[in-house]
Amino acid sequence: MSRIFGERVRERRTELALSQERLAEGTSLHWSVIGRIERGQSNLTLANIVKLSEALEIDPGKLVAGLRSGD
Repeated sequence: MSRIFGERVRERRTELALSQERLAEGTSLHWSVIGRIERGQSNLTLANIVKLSEALEIDPGKLVAGLRSGD
């Protein structure tokens, strides 16, 4: 689940031509946390999912759609 979510975050960040550092600035998360998220090494709170979606200009539902706990 975290890996797929991270892939979606990285894909959208890349579409917007944002660095991890620039994305971090828009979320109040540290850039190293963005890296862990993209590698699927971080579990997120709902609040942080919403912060990411706002910074990525995407509905949070699109980032989590179809995810299952076993993914």
